[in-house]
Amino acid sequence: MSRRTAALVTVALIVLVGGCQRTAPPAPAVAADPETLAAAALERGDYTGAAALYRKALVLRPESVSAHYGLGVATSNLNLREDTIREFQWVVAQGAPGSTEVAAARTWLIAAGVLRAPVAADRPPEPDRGWNGSIEGRAYMGADDQPQPLTRMQIHLVGQPDGPTKEQRKVLRTDQEGRFKFDNVMPGSYMLTDVVAGKPRWRLKVEVSPNSTLRLDLTPRNGAPARDDFAGRG
Repeated sequence: MSRRTAALVTVALIVLVGGCQRTAPPAPAVAADPETLAAAALERGDYTGAAALYRKALVLRPESVSAHYGLGVATSNLNLREDTIREFQWVVAQGAPGSTEVAAARTWLIAAGVLRAPVAADRPPEPDRGWNGSIEGRAYMGADDQPQPLTRMQIHLVGQPDGPTKEQRKVLRTDQEGRFKFDNVMPGSYMLTDVVAGKPRWRLKVEVSPNSTLRLDLTPRNGAPARDDFAGRG
């Protein structure tokens, strides 16, 4: 082999080895799953974006209970009542009995008057015999000396599953001054919240005593960012 040929072979080998040692080009980015993106949008309060993404997710996986539930949560916050009813009815019919999604969807449908609340032995609830209690207060944002009342805000009172109030459901709206009052409340434990699905402003555990009135204002001090008595329970 001539010196010139040997030199060419050496150069070729250097080029080949150098090429093998170069960093491989990055793999093409994989598009995030629409349902994952939708859940993130829902968490940050972008209900319009979440609804659009959940609809895309359902095109790919029409039997996804979590996607139907998420879409129901998003549309409930957008006040799209018919869409929410459709999605939550699907969740109740197709979801696993006892799951968080089914329980929350059923609670919303009951509060909305779409489903009848279950009553033991199909009997009407017991009337107030003088020992039931009540809850009253005012909902507002801002400072105590400059309150901004939350008018016509929906508030839910939901009985707890491990006690005598488990079948109790009440819902009302605040008045023009942000005031509210739940009358004829069976004594026991409840969740008081402004939503039954989605991110709440308030989610408090309350105890109603017999023949008494519980005074409770909903303010920034006991809002969900500062106090969430049901965090982690869905």
